[in-house]
Amino acid sequence: MKGNVVSVEQGKRLQFTTFDPNAKYADVPSNYTTVTYDLSPENGQTRLSVSQGDFAEVADGEKRYNDTVGGWDFALNGLKALVEKQK
Repeated sequence: MKGNVVSVEQGKRLQFTTFDPNAKYADVPSNYTTVTYDLSPENGQTRLSVSQGDFAEVADGEKRYNDTVGGWDFALNGLKALVEKQK
Protein backbone atom coordinates (compact mmCIF):
# COMPACT_ATOMS: atom_id res chain seq x y z
CA MET A 1 0.00 0.00 0.00
CA LYS A 2 1.08 3.56 -0.56
CA GLY A 3 -0.35 6.98 0.11
CA ASN A 4 0.17 10.24 1.94
CA VAL A 5 -0.82 11.61 5.31
CA VAL A 6 -3.53 14.24 4.82
CA SER A 7 -4.03 15.40 8.41
CA VAL A 8 -3.17 14.52 11.99
CA GLU A 9 -4.89 15.77 15.13
CA GLN A 10 -3.03 14.09 17.99
CA GLY A 11 -5.35 11.93 20.05
CA LYS A 12 -8.29 12.67 17.73
CA ARG A 13 -7.76 11.98 14.03
CA LEU A 14 -5.49 10.45 11.43
CA GLN A 15 -6.36 10.83 7.77
CA PHE A 16 -4.37 9.51 4.82
CA THR A 17 -4.73 8.51 1.20
CA THR A 18 -4.21 4.92 0.11
CA PHE A 19 -3.58 3.02 -3.10
CA ASP A 20 -2.55 -0.55 -3.86
CA PRO A 21 0.32 -0.36 -6.38
CA ASN A 22 -0.17 -4.06 -7.17
CA ALA A 23 -3.69 -3.42 -8.47
CA LYS A 24 -4.40 -3.07 -12.16
CA TYR A 25 -5.40 0.59 -11.84
CA ALA A 26 -3.43 3.63 -12.89
CA ASP A 27 -1.40 5.18 -10.07
CA VAL A 28 -3.02 8.60 -10.31
CA PRO A 29 -4.52 10.74 -7.52
CA SER A 30 -8.08 10.06 -8.71
CA ASN A 31 -7.60 6.34 -7.92
CA TYR A 32 -6.58 6.92 -4.29
CA THR A 33 -9.14 6.73 -1.51
CA THR A 34 -8.95 8.54 1.82
CA VAL A 35 -8.98 6.62 5.10
CA THR A 36 -9.95 8.43 8.29
CA TYR A 37 -9.50 7.18 11.85
CA ASP A 38 -11.38 9.26 14.43
CA LEU A 39 -11.09 8.81 18.20
CA SER A 40 -13.77 10.21 20.51
CA PRO A 41 -14.62 9.78 24.19
CA GLU A 42 -17.73 7.75 24.96
CA ASN A 43 -18.92 6.69 28.42
CA GLY A 44 -15.43 6.73 29.89
CA GLN A 45 -13.98 4.79 26.97
CA THR A 46 -12.67 5.64 23.52
CA ARG A 47 -14.64 5.06 20.34
CA LEU A 48 -12.72 4.39 17.11
CA SER A 49 -14.55 5.31 13.91
CA VAL A 50 -13.04 4.33 10.58
CA SER A 51 -14.19 5.49 7.16
CA GLN A 52 -12.80 5.09 3.67
CA GLY A 53 -13.96 6.64 0.43
CA ASP A 54 -14.94 8.05 -2.01
CA PHE A 55 -15.35 4.91 -4.10
CA ALA A 56 -17.73 6.65 -6.51
CA GLU A 57 -14.77 8.59 -7.89
CA VAL A 58 -12.18 5.80 -8.37
CA ALA A 59 -11.81 3.35 -11.25
CA ASP A 60 -13.93 0.21 -10.76
CA GLY A 61 -15.30 1.77 -7.57
CA GLU A 62 -18.02 -0.77 -6.74
CA LYS A 63 -15.62 -3.72 -6.97
CA ARG A 64 -12.96 -1.91 -4.97
CA TYR A 65 -15.53 -0.99 -2.32
CA ASN A 66 -16.70 -4.60 -1.99
CA ASP A 67 -13.09 -5.86 -1.76
CA THR A 68 -12.29 -3.26 0.89
CA VAL A 69 -15.24 -4.12 3.16
CA GLY A 70 -13.91 -7.63 3.74
CA GLY A 71 -10.44 -6.30 4.43
CA TRP A 72 -11.72 -3.89 7.07
CA ASP A 73 -13.68 -6.64 8.81
CA PHE A 74 -10.45 -8.64 9.14
CA ALA A 75 -8.30 -5.66 10.20
CA LEU A 76 -10.74 -4.27 12.76
CA ASN A 77 -11.39 -7.66 14.35
CA GLY A 78 -7.63 -8.11 14.70
CA LEU A 79 -7.27 -4.65 16.22
CA LYS A 80 -10.11 -5.32 18.66
CA ALA A 81 -8.49 -8.59 19.79
CA LEU A 82 -5.15 -6.83 20.30
CA VAL A 83 -6.67 -3.99 22.33
CA GLU A 84 -8.70 -6.35 24.50
CA LYS A 85 -5.58 -8.44 25.18
CA GLN A 86 -3.81 -5.29 26.48
CA LYS A 87 -6.50 -4.56 29.11
